[in-house]
Amino acid sequence: MQFKLTPIGHVVTDAGHEELRHRTAVSKIIIDRKYARGLKDLEGFSHLYVLFMLHEAPKWKGNLMVHPRGRTDLKERGIFATRSPHRPNPIALTLVKLLSKRGRVLALKGLDAYDGTPVLDLKPYDRHDSTPHPQVPLWWKKIEREGKRARCSQSTMLAGRVHRAGRFGSKTR
Repeated sequence: MQFKLTPIGHVVTDAGHEELRHRTAVSKIIIDRKYARGLKDLEGFSHLYVLFMLHEAPKWKGNLMVHPRGRTDLKERGIFATRSPHRPNPIALTLVKLLSKRGRVLALKGLDAYDGTPVLDLKPYDRHDSTPHPQVPLWWKKIEREGKRARCSQSTMLAGRVHRAGRFGSKTR
């Protein structure tokens, strides 16, 4: 059985890899005109799920085992236990904050998709989509802790540079 998916719009962003990876970027999705009416009443939601194609991911080579986050220092895991873009069906799902809706343009925070990425669908986030205490394996928790430490040290380094340079570039004494 095969399926044909038709994008409903595309991503517009000038964010780089790190902003996308850390989900700090503000991006836009422009919905195709023929689907614009489907956006009616969306502005009442604070968050949306965005389903999109990983259109720049290399063609899947059949490997069902991968190193999480591409880190070879970590044991290989089953592809479906990771967020790897190297998948049989290169489809991604991200929860984003809806900042605004103007016509057929959505402004979003937290979308981890590159400029030009085809958007397949949007779904509103509601209370049925949350789980109070999700369980994840220890190896996943390790990756999350390491990622938080790296982001904190980057923020600390940046704050130190800003402090040494002085606020708004003025010299400190």
